[in-house]
Amino acid sequence: MSSAKGIFYIEAHVSDLARSKTFYGQTLGWQLNTDLPQVAGFFFGSGYLVLLADVRPATSRQYAGGMHVEVQVEDAVAEHERLKRRGVDVTELSDKHWGERKFSFSDPDGYRWSYGQPTQIHK
Repeated sequence: MSSAKGIFYIEAHVSDLARSKTFYGQTLGWQLNTDLPQVAGFFFGSGYLVLLADVRPATSRQYAGGMHVEVQVEDAVAEHERLKRRGVDVTELSDKHWGERKFSFSDPDGYRWSYGQPTQIHK
């Protein structure tokens, strides 16, 4: 049985990071948490939005529509093993410096999904 709990965070590739930070932070009133030259992250309720500056040509962007959705799981290691046993071609499990354990895979149409587990508690 899957341990999926819901959406962990939403990732959007944006053409103008400053404009997007103004919209989400000032216009919508979401709480800016991550503020780096190429990345901004906002808390909104129990969700989190990650904005990435994307200046690449549209033809070379990885995600269709510029969005990436990650599902939060209770135990990323167990989910990784469960999906591997089911024949899913998963990436290596990795621990990220921002406090996340994650892996990804593609569905039959090539849509990319990630499963992640927080390794640090954010308040």
